[in-house]
Amino acid sequence: MFNQVTKKVRNGSIVLFHNNAKYIVQALPLILDHLLKEGYTIVPVSELIYKDNYYIDHTGRQRKIGT
Repeated sequence: MFNQVTKKVRNGSIVLFHNNAKYIVQALPLILDHLLKEGYTIVPVSELIYKDNYYIDHTGRQRKIGT
């Protein structure tokens, strides 16, 4: 789990963890500590979603209303 996340994460990545995944309690602190040391910022998804004048299209992309 650690290697899967840390080797594939990039700027702007959204990483989903299921709270009932096997070993998540052990892996999550290690993963988060590693990502923070690498300079990543951990934020909730709600901070990534534009709210005013945007919508999410069928592909999951945020689009500005009127464009």
